[in-house]
Amino acid sequence: MGRKLLLASAALIAVFAASPAMAANLLTNGNFENTGFGGTTSYYNVGLDHAIPSDFGWSVPINNVDIVANGQYGPALSNGGNYVLDLVGYGSTGAISQLLTTTPGQLYRITLNYVGNSGTPGFTANISANSAPVGTITSGSTWNTFTTTFTATSGSTLFQISEGIGGGNGGVFLDNIDVSAVPEPATWAMMLAGFGMIGFGLRSRRKQAVRVTYA
Repeated sequence: MGRKLLLASAALIAVFAASPAMAANLLTNGNFENTGFGGTTSYYNVGLDHAIPSDFGWSVPINNVDIVANGQYGPALSNGGNYVLDLVGYGSTGAISQLLTTTPGQLYRITLNYVGNSGTPGFTANISANSAPVGTITSGSTWNTFTTTFTATSGSTLFQISEGIGGGNGGVFLDNIDVSAVPEPATWAMMLAGFGMIGFGLRSRRKQAVRVTYA
């Protein structure tokens, strides 16, 4: 049984090693915590007042956006760190985007947190992958979580979030944006089988350890 246990453990390690994208966020600075801009206790405009910081990770293809201190202009996000992003900078709707390396045919999951500026409901933002719509979020008065999936069609995917309804310093706040590959069913099956074998092996070893032999 010891040899089988070792083989199962090795198989699990191989699955994890061969599937690094299982838990890896493809985005750079999806939580907006990179502080190359110097930090702020209120907001830092990107695209109008200031150029894009070197470690920002995002492009700003439409107008301008703000890096905002968490809780400064709306409800604080408990797991939001120090900063969130406002899709509306100075008076006009903005957008952020990143070019991701993807695998054609691979399913990817998008998750993010969102709320309206000052907790105002009714603002919207549109999410797209290579210009194809994959979802729309509508802000409420408290932070919510949005989740959706898309299938990559090429080796690179332009991921973009654009303000829809908003403007005049009122828009959607974003944080904790994650784009990661969804494991294939075969990978999950291998993992479950490996965990099952390890559990069986440990259970058998415990039984052997407590067995009493009488002369």
